[in-house]
Amino acid sequence: MHAEKGTPPAAAAPEVPALRKRRKPAPALAAPEQSGRLLVRLAPHHTALFRFLLEAYDHTAYFTVLEPKTALLKIVFSPHLERETRTALAEMARSLPFSVEEWPFSRPPQVRKKTLS
Repeated sequence: MHAEKGTPPAAAAPEVPALRKRRKPAPALAAPEQSGRLLVRLAPHHTALFRFLLEAYDHTAYFTVLEPKTALLKIVFSPHLERETRTALAEMARSLPFSVEEWPFSRPPQVRKKTLS
């Protein structure tokens, strides 16, 4: 079974690249008991820009407007992402004037139900 004269040899099959081993997924984090919260104060006309900048940080946090006239915002985030949220806010503060305050309301005390003995 020889190739005829004048015809090029058949092209070899392209090599298949070696596939990488899949990484094991990180272990799931424990569900937080409560979301982290911060207050942000800014000029009302900067609220839309603040939303735009916060959305650029891919689901790090979200906010709700507590007082529209004074643009008092409540920032809500997972406690697992607190460092990332604070970093995002610090980076955003370079583009937009606002102040960040700690959430003023402490966590309500946990009430334990008594078991009947």
